[in-house]
Amino acid sequence: MTSTLPPDGTTAELAALTRTAWAEGLGHDEFHDDENFFEVGGHSMCAVRIVRSLKTRLGIPLSVRDFFAHPTVAGLALYLSEVVATAGDGGPVRAEAGA
Repeated sequence: MTSTLPPDGTTAELAALTRTAWAEGLGHDEFHDDENFFEVGGHSMCAVRIVRSLKTRLGIPLSVRDFFAHPTVAGLALYLSEVVATAGDGGPVRAEAGA
């Protein structure tokens, strides 16, 4: 699977993808980028759905533990940008089959 990220994997695009995944997982979009996931109605099963969605869309490794360590859209997007930066030469990230 090829990443949906642009080659530079900017935090703004990652924030938009993260926001979309949160809205789908939570079933609403009534949150701000700096609000804590659990304070806007999130729970562990929502987190699992969001992590699965982001892993599929971005083709990068992400665990529920990573998600819990970065419980805001802004914080998670920043973390994801670091993962993308360390995943290679800044080009598209590719997921392994079955990842």
